[in-house]
Amino acid sequence: MQINGVVTAKLQQLDQVLRELRSLGELTVERLQAEWLVRRAVERDLQIAVEALIDVCQRVLSLKGSPPAATSRAALTACEQFGMLKSADKYRPLVGFRNILVHDYDDLRLDVVADIVNHRLDVLLDFRDEVLLYVSS
Repeated sequence: MQINGVVTAKLQQLDQVLRELRSLGELTVERLQAEWLVRRAVERDLQIAVEALIDVCQRVLSLKGSPPAATSRAALTACEQFGMLKSADKYRPLVGFRNILVHDYDDLRLDVVADIVNHRLDVLLDFRDEVLLYVSS
């Protein structure tokens, strides 16, 4: 499959966000509570990263001639079904987290935010790598 400029731009954006998040070093709940600017930057970067993932899935569906998926989770499932992703289950928690960031931000748990940044960013790299492998074949 031929990759297009939108997919490339979204993957580059994902890489940039990951660099920004990693540049912060180890995050703690205490730091996120004390430094509101860091907290807001982290929240926004995580939102952008997951939205880039969703956008890539929807764009690839479009390139394959499929209609857009009704939900982000459905887009992941469709990408798994045609072989771009090994397992959509790996990425579904990120979509759920993004929904909390956007819609239920009052209930956002800072321990979860810190855990994602400190231990789970590689999942986004895995997504990028799966997309690049798919489009290069």
